[in-house]
Amino acid sequence: MYARLSKAVDGETIKVDDQVELCTEKIAARGGVVGEVFKDNSLSAWNPKVVRPEWNELMRRLEAGQSDGVMVYDLTRFSRKVMEGERLVELAARGVRVWALSGEYDLATADGRRHFRESMVAAAGESDKISERVKRGKVRRARKGRHHGGGRAFGLPGLLAPGPGWEPGDLREAAPAEQVAAEQAVIRECYDRLFAGDSVTGVVRDLNARGVVSVNGNPWHRASLSRMLCRATLAGLVVHGGEVVTELVNAEPVVSREEWERMCSLFAARKRGRPPSPVHLLSGLMRCAQCGTTLVGAPRRQLPPYPDGSFKREYRCRRTNDPNRAGCGANHIDGLTADHIVAVAVKARLGDPRRAQRIAARLAQVREQRASIEADIARWDEAADELAAKTAAWGVARVDKAMAPILREITKLRERLAGLDEPEDHQLAAADAARAWDQAAQRHDFGVLRAMIRRALPNLTLNMPARWGDHSADRFDFDGPH
Repeated sequence: MYARLSKAVDGETIKVDDQVELCTEKIAARGGVVGEVFKDNSLSAWNPKVVRPEWNELMRRLEAGQSDGVMVYDLTRFSRKVMEGERLVELAARGVRVWALSGEYDLATADGRRHFRESMVAAAGESDKISERVKRGKVRRARKGRHHGGGRAFGLPGLLAPGPGWEPGDLREAAPAEQVAAEQAVIRECYDRLFAGDSVTGVVRDLNARGVVSVNGNPWHRASLSRMLCRATLAGLVVHGGEVVTELVNAEPVVSREEWERMCSLFAARKRGRPPSPVHLLSGLMRCAQCGTTLVGAPRRQLPPYPDGSFKREYRCRRTNDPNRAGCGANHIDGLTADHIVAVAVKARLGDPRRAQRIAARLAQVREQRASIEADIARWDEAADELAAKTAAWGVARVDKAMAPILREITKLRERLAGLDEPEDHQLAAADAARAWDQAAQRHDFGVLRAMIRRALPNLTLNMPARWGDHSADRFDFDGPH
């Protein structure tokens, strides 16, 4: 027996358990015996993206000859795809019987197969019409400023997620106002932290450690958090077909439209793959003198740990089979040693009195505010570069649209930077540069530290070791090949 959520002609929902009860009675009345019962509750039989595990197990049993046939409430519960119906036609040659509440489909005869196929075509046609109505309804709802529907989004009012034992048609409770307010506070916190340079991975770990879960009670992942933060409804907007149609009615925005566009652009511009780990500060910022490939951080857990108990790590030029990144694999240096040497070099370079005016203009190290603004500019510049690299894949129009909020943010930051006072004393600039680095290191502000390294040592290069175990500062070329 197979059951799936159904609606009668008058619109009444026929629950799965009710279908099972009616079909069980009909099987007994026809002299049959119920074997296995399969239920796919609230799963579409038309959407090709939906997997119906119970239906798959049913077909496995039928095709393996473990059952004499299948009973369904009506044929549309079994499937709305003609090709899936043909699988039953093929099984008819083995004597498989197909029963519905209205009668039996005799697939052993030509007329029976024709009747069955006509019913399958009608079921598929009905699904196509439903799909068209749903699409038109979404367009109308969007133009009226109403959401497309679906479950409650994180941070927005709506109904709580179904609990254990819930079935479609059962009543659901509305989310308490206190819960919605707490979720909105989390959203604003995530926006502030990501705009300040925090990594998505760090934010996800922190939320999960604090016990903050999604509307369905699940822990956060990078993908789920990014999808949630990029929902247009957070800004009180309705999007259809990738375009903002109108504003959402009867809903207060959690963030401004400008902030939402900035967040979408930030995620659109990010590189694919794993981001640099905060443990490996110099990963991707230092080049191999022999082959020119950037060195990456790697753990060395098989070696004795550092005195503080943390695992050993290194920066290594990796040999790869990628022709676009052919590393020599012969250059490496201890990670902790390299971090310390570069930190000293950055503070010395940024704090050099002879370069104070240039540093003040380029790096804005006079005070912490200037350092923070410069780091933000660097981060948005990097996002713009990554987005521009997608022009070939996305097209100019799409890239320009995603680029607009980034450029607006960079303009605002540069205006704020221009309004700050220039340093009056060279020694003051030197002290502030060192203090800005130390404060960022204490906060573990990975983005600020990497931005300062890029500005102070844009051509940082690691020479080959003069001897085995050479981890000295002499191996570093801070000006590198230009």
